[in-house]
Amino acid sequence: MNNHESTEINRSLKILVNTSFIVLVTTIISKILSYLYRIVIARHFNSEIYGIYSISLMVIGWVTVLAGFGLAGGLTRYLPYYRGKSQEFNSAYIFHKARPLLLISGIIGLLVVCGLSGFISTKIFDIANLKTSLIVFSFAIPFTLLAGVYFSILKSYEEIGWLSFISNILQNVVKLGVLVILIYAGFATQSIAISYLIGVSVAFILSYIVVKKRIPLLFVKTPIKDSKIIMNQLMSYSWPLIFFGLVASLLSWTDTFMIGVLRSTSEVGFYNAAVPIALLITISTDLFRQMFLTLITKEYGRGKMTTVKIVSQQVTKWLFITSIPLFVALFVFPGEAINLFFGSEYLPAVATVRILSIGFFVTAILDVSQEILSMKGMSRLILVDTLILAAIDALMNYLLIPIYGINGAAISTTLSLVALSILFTYQVWNKTSIWIIKKESLMVAISGFISFTLTLLISRQISLISQRLFIGGLVFISTYVCFLYLTKSLDSNDAMIIKAIKSKIKRLTQNKLNAIKIN
Repeated sequence: MNNHESTEINRSLKILVNTSFIVLVTTIISKILSYLYRIVIARHFNSEIYGIYSISLMVIGWVTVLAGFGLAGGLTRYLPYYRGKSQEFNSAYIFHKARPLLLISGIIGLLVVCGLSGFISTKIFDIANLKTSLIVFSFAIPFTLLAGVYFSILKSYEEIGWLSFISNILQNVVKLGVLVILIYAGFATQSIAISYLIGVSVAFILSYIVVKKRIPLLFVKTPIKDSKIIMNQLMSYSWPLIFFGLVASLLSWTDTFMIGVLRSTSEVGFYNAAVPIALLITISTDLFRQMFLTLITKEYGRGKMTTVKIVSQQVTKWLFITSIPLFVALFVFPGEAINLFFGSEYLPAVATVRILSIGFFVTAILDVSQEILSMKGMSRLILVDTLILAAIDALMNYLLIPIYGINGAAISTTLSLVALSILFTYQVWNKTSIWIIKKESLMVAISGFISFTLTLLISRQISLISQRLFIGGLVFISTYVCFLYLTKSLDSNDAMIIKAIKSKIKRLTQNKLNAIKIN
């Protein structure tokens, strides 16, 4: 590796870390707000209403994916690719083509849901109150699709601060605030759907304003020679994402659908209390996902595969380091997490949280593999993989839910997620010769396993909840940090990043002190 490549790698890693700070703060705030939103619903209404809310999101999610044509994913891939090749006039062209197409398809999706709401509510789920909820939720479809276009642009042009603020904070603040106001105004159960619609609409409006101000180049219409070729490339990459998004959504919502059909609405509510808690593990992927695909696709466009390989391996190791503590917390203390967020009524989901946390943990640490396949333009391969696993997941749900209830659904999802993540990782190695797990990542895994085992054994000997949380947390943190050091899991890239973080903190502290002195 020459000095130029080393400099490029260091620059890429620093960009990821710098943006991860922004994402970390906004993601934490987002999680707090989104959980508060769910908590208000769960505590103000009963588990049946929470189940209706979950089913409505599922249906609207499926229709939104179909109506989106996969174009948001296509833009996320091609905008940075064209930037890497210094062909931004191509970016403006596909942006202008995508907007009207998505507006029309969004309106069609809205009309389809409204037309089928009665059939869905009575013939499929046999829930009369579901119809009105679906109709109100359906108006969010066009706004969601158009907001997705502007979110893709903000991500591709590295406007992570604005993207994180709008998608993580503003949208959730509006949803939560409107929900509380409407509940106290007496709007009953429809306050949920209305608050969701207003939150999405506000996110769309502000994202449009920011893109218009920050990236005006995209709004300039420039004639180009190879317009048909460019659109064919975009659609060829995007159309499998329609089905991938649908299948991924099916994989995500199959449990809710099957529980709703085979069991009860209350159990749908229990399960959908477990899912967002287990999903806390994926905070680690949120930290790097906002910029990772954009960054490696731009480097791929420049032909710098060595940079792509080393950055991918380094990010995978960081995902190991950050995901393990989250997994341990949820696996060892699931009851405490449920009681904190949703209340004792949802404690039947304790085992479900444990099972799901395993699946989301494996997905989190191997998340890089799917992004690399996307970078290479292998959307059809991703689709086929996901389709096969979704079919297996549906079959397992059908067999296990009648026997094990919501735990059967969790087992199905976990096995499917683990299998899909391993398959993606193998295919990345097979197609690109990039093996994303390096030796230091295995050392991190060993350190985490030892610390997890000690924490679990010690926590089970303590009956008092407060003592169990304190002592268990102390044991894990101390042993985990110690074993990371003993196994020499941190390398020169980590040292460079730690040094950069220290320098940044030092500068910020010094600036604050100088400001205080001046005042």
